[in-house]
Amino acid sequence: MTNYLIRRLFTLIIVLFLSTVAIFYILNAAPGGPLDALRMEQANDRMQTSQQDFERLEALLGLDKPAHMRYIVWLLGDDWIETLPTWFTGLNNEGEAFENGNRRGILRGDWGVSWSVARNRDVLQIIQGRLGNTIILMSAATILSLAVAVPIGVFSAVRQYSTLDYMATTFSFVGISMPVFWLGLIMIILFSLQFDRWGLPSLPSGGVESLRGPMAGTIGDRIIHLLMPTFVLSLLYMAGWSRFMRSSMLDVLNQDYVRTARAKGLIERIVIAKHAFRNALIPLVTIVMFQLSALFGGAVITETVFAYPGMGLLYINALYQSDWPLVQGYLLILATLVVMANLIADIAYVIIDPRIKYE
Repeated sequence: MTNYLIRRLFTLIIVLFLSTVAIFYILNAAPGGPLDALRMEQANDRMQTSQQDFERLEALLGLDKPAHMRYIVWLLGDDWIETLPTWFTGLNNEGEAFENGNRRGILRGDWGVSWSVARNRDVLQIIQGRLGNTIILMSAATILSLAVAVPIGVFSAVRQYSTLDYMATTFSFVGISMPVFWLGLIMIILFSLQFDRWGLPSLPSGGVESLRGPMAGTIGDRIIHLLMPTFVLSLLYMAGWSRFMRSSMLDVLNQDYVRTARAKGLIERIVIAKHAFRNALIPLVTIVMFQLSALFGGAVITETVFAYPGMGLLYINALYQSDWPLVQGYLLILATLVVMANLIADIAYVIIDPRIKYE
């Protein structure tokens, strides 16, 4: 197991490195950029900006460097680039060699500074201020989805073609086909606006905590603000995972070892709990781990609808304002989550089924 983990960690490092290459070059190859808004305003005669001003702005943002040098600076920093030959680094807009800067690169904990969303603030500080909210939302949605999906899937398989099974199937189809943004808006209209008009206790329509009131800033206040985003984000996965659990459970119940356990006279509860359930969990662990990144990405829509100050809303704002350092930071975290989820899934297999061995 130790040798396997070492090999997986080595592979993880390679995958993350290739992810940084893909993130940087795809983003830089995309149309648009941080200075396009200024160029459009100049084209519409809304402001006058000279070519020298544009060149100074490009130098300030590091956009005057070649693409490969911008990637190296993002990864390793620019406080050492004077040691590189000019044929490799290129020349600046004035035809001179690039001088050392004060950036240290993501490998040394410097993720750059925000260009527009939170101008001149460190990207890592901005992400740290938002990442906790998204992790709380993701964790709550994952726990709620599993707490509902697993029992529904098990009971649907055990009571196949029963009324409960048909009800669960209907719920799953509705949940899978429900647009996240539409459900979020409906819940805001009903539980926030209409309940308030009817004089009933209403839920906050957005944010992470109240600005005033006796409960402002308390744990209870944060939980109340978390209710609607958590339900909306978890509904899709709740529906899909329940169907997957049902399918996996049905497959296990038809295995020979389950029939043998029943033939030996074991009661059905023991057969389900000790022989079927644990083996049915292995495929579910796979799909849950693979969809953690999708859950992280799905938070973008949910956080936007509910104005929830998490990574998703930060990502949308960074995209709209061409804040590349923030976008790159978000995508790097997403890539890390994907590769770590795969590693955690492999470890979970051994915990669930000790018969699984990694050589």
